[in-house]
This record gives sequence, C-alpha cells and structure tokens, in this order.
Amino acid sequence: MRLLTFIALAPAANALLKPTRRAPVPKLRVPAEAGGAAVASKSSVTSSTLNLAKNIVGAGVLSLPAGIAACSASKKAAVPACGLIAGLGLVSAYCFALVGRACAATGTTTYRGAWESAVDKDSGALITGITTFKTLVGCIAYCIIIGDTAGSLLSGAAVPELLKRRDVFLSLFGAAVLFPLSMLRDLKSLAPASIIGLGGMLYTAGVTVLRALDGTYQKGGRLAAALVKEGKALPKFGGAFSPGGSLLFISMLATSYLAHYNAAAYYDELENPTLPRYNRVVYGGFAMAVGFFVAIAAAGHRTFGAASQGLILNSFAGADKLANAARALVGVAVACTYPLLFKGVRDGYFDIAKVSPANQEKQRTPATIAMVALTVLAGIKITDLGFVVAFGGAILGSAIIYVIPSQIALSACKKGKLALGGAEKLACRSINVMGYVLAVLGGTASVLSRMGKI
Repeated sequence: MRLLTFIALAPAANALLKPTRRAPVPKLRVPAEAGGAAVASKSSVTSSTLNLAKNIVGAGVLSLPAGIAACSASKKAAVPACGLIAGLGLVSAYCFALVGRACAATGTTTYRGAWESAVDKDSGALITGITTFKTLVGCIAYCIIIGDTAGSLLSGAAVPELLKRRDVFLSLFGAAVLFPLSMLRDLKSLAPASIIGLGGMLYTAGVTVLRALDGTYQKGGRLAAALVKEGKALPKFGGAFSPGGSLLFISMLATSYLAHYNAAAYYDELENPTLPRYNRVVYGGFAMAVGFFVAIAAAGHRTFGAASQGLILNSFAGADKLANAARALVGVAVACTYPLLFKGVRDGYFDIAKVSPANQEKQRTPATIAMVALTVLAGIKITDLGFVVAFGGAILGSAIIYVIPSQIALSACKKGKLALGGAEKLACRSINVMGYVLAVLGGTASVLSRMGKI
C-alpha cells in the first residue's frame, strides 16, 4: 500500500515548432503586486531549469525500482523500463512546453487563463480545482515522507525523546523550515533551495549507482550480511513477467513528471520570456529529471531486484552509512520541493476564492500559515495516504500532464490563436487520448492493488 502513495507523487525533449508569422510570440506582462508596482525579480534560464528539474524530481523517483520489480525481477527488465521512462519524459516535456506556448499565443499568464482563453471560460474553476487538490495532496504526502524519514534517522540518535515524536518533529520542522520556504515570493527565490534539493537527490542517485556496482549487497557481500542481521530481505532476481505489475509501473510513470500546474509561472517569471528561451528551460529541466529517473530506477533494481521496496532507501541496510546520509538528504530534498508544490496550492486558493491582488498581499502570510499547518497536521495524523491518493492522483495527474495541455493547444488552434501543423495536430490528439487511457490504467491499478491482486 505504501507504494500507492508514491504513485501519486511521481513529484526531456520537445518537438515544438518555432513561432510562425501567423503566430508571433508576445512577451508576457509581469503581474503587479499590491499597489500596482511591477515585479522586478525574474528568473534566469539556469535558475528556471534547476527549479523545474527539482520540481519534477521528488521522492517519488525512489519508488521506480519497486515499479520495475513489479513487472519482473529479471535484471534485463531495467532496459525496456528505462526506455519507457525516457519516452514518457519526452511526451511530458512536450505537454509542459505546450502550456507556455499557449500562454504566449493567448496573452495569458496562468494555467487556468490559458484554458479559459482557448477552451471554455465557464470551466476554468474546475481546472484550478484539479491542480489545487493535486498539489495539496502532494504537499501532504511530502510531510508524510519527512515524518517517516525523520523517524527512521532519529530512532537511534542521541536526541531528546520528545523530538523523536512524529507530531513534535513535524510541527517544529513545519514552523522552522516549510513555512519560511513557502513564503518565498517567486521561482528565482526558490533557486537556492532547488540547488540544495538537487544536490541531495544527486548524492542519493550516486549512492544507489555505487551499490549497484560495488557488489556489497551481493551474496557474501559485507552489506548483504548486515541485511541478514537486521532481518531485511536479501536481493532476489528472476521470475516471470507480470502483466499486472506492468500496469502498476505504467500508472506510476504516468504522473512521475508532474509539474505542469507551474508551467505558466515558469514562462511568466522567465527573464526575456520568449519561446526559444522557455524551451531551453523545458529541455534542460526534463533532461535532468530523466537522467535521475533512469539512474535510480536501473541501479536500485539491479541491486535489490524483487526486494526493492516502495521507497528504495528502505531496502538498504541500516549499517550502510552512505545510505543513511542519503536518507537525510532525501528529507532535505523533499523539504526543498515542498514550496514548489505549495505555490500551486496557495495560488489555487486565491484563484478559487477570487481574492483580489491587493487582498492576496494581505492574506498571504495568514493563508500560508494555515495551509502549511494543514499539511503538517495531515502528515502527523496520516501515515499512509493509500488508495484515495493513488486513485485520485493517477486520474488527476494524467489530466494535468496530458489531457489539459493537449486540449488547450487543439482548442487554441481551432480558434485561430495557435498555429499547429497537421502532424502536430495528430500528435496532440493522440496525447489527449493517451491521457484518458493512462488515467483509466492508473485508476485500475490502484483498485487492483487495493484488492491485493497486484
């Protein structure tokens, strides 16, 4: 069941055509803060790329080895699995860039605005509701992961017993770390946190690859003996291909690249926001994410096979000091990703509640306090989001990544606001259909897993 939570989180190329003469690229205006002053802070291509990569690469990537193991414990299974990871990364990147392209073509600055301009004004609130709920669930899930990681690390540490309590630690962590990060005003301000988070995930990927190559978890290895002492499962390989397991893996990958609710913000906050510069952000960010996904998925599966747990770090021995450091850094990485998700929650609330720009400034601090407290409280009370998160996440994630961007592009083209060639129209229609199919597959996988049939 814990694997279902990570399905909901899975927390690099693009075939966009260059702007044609019929579809010139306007520069998006910068939203005004309270009082009408323009926001001067903009994000460079490098900062935006790092933010995007970290926005995508959350702790959900650490469930991918278990996803491959659900398909097959054969070491050869990693090859086609990594091909699928890269393929869906390509499609997801294209859909992400479609949102920025639609914003440029329609003169809008938000995900909802692009939908209303291209598709239907009356259903704009539904789009905001979908993205807000999905990002809220992601923030709660990240609090759960932080609580789990801290509990594992602090259980044997020389710290006061009070600090080892989940409620105490998460409350303090929320107040001292999550709240200040969530108060940062723009994507540029989040760049340092993204660098720290990416560093933590890079180290974790390095440890995972190292253990796949150094043989310490193989039969007779030093850390394999430690697994026996600790009562953990030893690496296991072989076995037949599982159709049900492949369904679960596909449903995991369907939402692994979820960041599209922030696509308009990446365009809007980019210095000199033109499509070529925006595409560089998309190419670079998704390429980095695909690299992380492939490295961790393949290395984790090669090391543990069928013993790969939903959070691959739980498969490593407690005596593995490098893995322990990775556990701590994953907590840091998740904390650094939290504000990127939280931005979608807060912006969604302001949008749904129709809070004016002036009142947004007044409500910003109390709203942030209330929402951070809500997610922390949920992280304390809920130790496994389970079926509801996985089922809703699979369906809503597929809608946000594939269905909505492709529908925006097709509708904008039909209204003459966006130029699409014949091949690109076919691609968008195919992606649209694929999104619905992936939603059904993900929902089915969640139900089957809940019933214990996967």
